Amino acid sequence: MLKRFTKQLLTAIFALGIMAYTAVQISMTIGDIIEVENALYASISKVLPVNAYVFRDEKVIMGGGEGTACYFFRDGEKAYKGAEVFKVYELDSDAKVQEQINELHKKIAVLERSSIIKTYSTRDLETLDASIVSRLSNIVSAVGSRKLSSASLNEDELLIYMNRRSSVITAASGYDMVIDVYKRQIQSLENSLTGASTGFTTNESGYFYAVPDGYENIFAIDFLNSMTLEQYYALEDCLPDSAVLSNSYGKMITSVKWYLTLSLDKKTVNRLTDLAGRSGIIEVRFPYSDGVVVKMKIEKVISQTNYDTSVMVISTFSHIDNFNYTRSQPVEIITSSYEGLKIPTSAIRVVDGKTGVFTLNGTSVKFKSTEVLYEENGYSICALPDKNDINKISSSLLSLYDPVITAGRGLYEGKIIQ
Repeated sequence: MLKRFTKQLLTAIFALGIMAYTAVQISMTIGDIIEVENALYASISKVLPVNAYVFRDEKVIMGGGEGTACYFFRDGEKAYKGAEVFKVYELDSDAKVQEQINELHKKIAVLERSSIIKTYSTRDLETLDASIVSRLSNIVSAVGSRKLSSASLNEDELLIYMNRRSSVITAASGYDMVIDVYKRQIQSLENSLTGASTGFTTNESGYFYAVPDGYENIFAIDFLNSMTLEQYYALEDCLPDSAVLSNSYGKMITSVKWYLTLSLDKKTVNRLTDLAGRSGIIEVRFPYSDGVVVKMKIEKVISQTNYDTSVMVISTFSHIDNFNYTRSQPVEIITSSYEGLKIPTSAIRVVDGKTGVFTLNGTSVKFKSTEVLYEENGYSICALPDKNDINKISSSLLSLYDPVITAGRGLYEGKIIQ
């Protein structure tokens, strides 16, 4: 039995030897076998996932009677002090008429902004074309992400640029005749309104939203300024205010500044505070808003000796179109970021004490130095030759799109690949 096993083992070793010899002969016949992968730009961030609460300075618009509301502003649109935000009509038919009036006012505003007030050059026309393409791209992207409100906000700008382009091409100076027609239609519709109505006019400027979530009076700024950790952790069990949900016509966001609260262990809070440094700024990514990254400032840390955790309060003045302000949502705190050239880690070599890679320069091998910034999952992020210019090409440093040799034997500077 042992002799049989020994014979089989020797046979297998002999077969492997034949295969290895054949492979060597083939490689000598067909030339050097190498694998190449281009160096590509990449950006990688290390993040700390955490759940957050959103606090904003919100004023709920409570109802004063029954009827049909007709809104003059879209969600997230800026309403200035003294603007009439909506009207509540006793008759549903009047509300429908008012919607027609609103649509005509919108058309007039678009046409007035579309009028040509200067002579346009060929370069101006190219700029208009670029603006049209940009707005179309925004609309397509918003529709693809099912963000119809964002698509709607880009619609007016698209119409304005298209009208301006048409005016340039046809040498038209304005749309006065069309605007006059719309104004006469508005007058006729206003004369047909028969029932009573109640309007709401803003006392201060802000951003209007038609549908409150019921937490406006719970996640309030006054509460944020004085809350204890016991009160904070009780928020998890809070239910939306039913009175707000059933008897309100919207809300006004009266301050651009808004806040996030993050519950973290005390060691992590200290680490993030050190990371923020003197500026107190940290970067936060919002998965609910397509991964947008917002710079936020550490306002304060709420800490008590009877808790192992603390609550970090951070803020920003950033107003982002179509942002998702869901009251409780997961966020990612960016603890470090790396940007550079992504290549397989297996391509990294150390030659004469220098870290770098072998690249293919035509038919010859060239060694290029580089600095490894970060390594993960078999890939490395290496430094750009010039961090201010991604496309800069260097003869001695690893550069964008360099063909990096990831596998090959007997590599050295100047070797000719056959």
